[in-house]
Amino acid sequence: MTPRPLVLSLAVAGVLGLAPVASAATLTTDTRCYQERGEVVLRGEGYAPNSTVTVMRDGAALGAAPTEADGTFQRKFTTPALTGVREAVYSLTATDQQQNAATTRYRSTKVFADFNPGSGNPRRLRVRFTVNGFGLARAHASVYLHYVRKGSSHVTRTIRLGTARGTCGVIRQTKLRRLFPFAPSRGTWILQFDTFRRYERATSKRTTPWVRKPVEVFTRKR
Repeated sequence: MTPRPLVLSLAVAGVLGLAPVASAATLTTDTRCYQERGEVVLRGEGYAPNSTVTVMRDGAALGAAPTEADGTFQRKFTTPALTGVREAVYSLTATDQQQNAATTRYRSTKVFADFNPGSGNPRRLRVRFTVNGFGLARAHASVYLHYVRKGSSHVTRTIRLGTARGTCGVIRQTKLRRLFPFAPSRGTWILQFDTFRRYERATSKRTTPWVRKPVEVFTRKR
């Protein structure tokens, strides 16, 4: 009856021989959230040296990248514009020629600020403010709203709307409050949303998120 242990040990050896080797590959992106159409930097480690890695985004081919002698690679690409949503999550997978693979995810957001309802008598209108993408520069950023008359370099009033939460920095809805916390004069007012307590006119050179929204204040006829 000695053959039975021998057959068993051979079977076990066969199973062990077929067991796949676990991949040590890892993927990371250079930040946690990106503005739509922003540049994403993807880095990989633990891949086959001097090989080629194929990158997929949500199952669709994104491109390829060569690995270095130490098994690392880097690839840059532009994240797409968002349509119909303010924030999205994407899945990235990178696989080399030896089938070493790893997966990671990243978020993309619109930089957005508005209030609702969007019409009414601005001197009496009560609204809820919403912002998206105000955590791109730093997590848990405070969001401020500056009131400036069009053409003026001086702020009339600044209020704090709250803290931008989540990966990309969102205030889904503030409490109901007056659109103007003072009696605005007739004309065009600029409502500047940003993450700086001190007002400075935002331009395209600024690297932190901001939104400038004009509001017209009319004199109602009797």
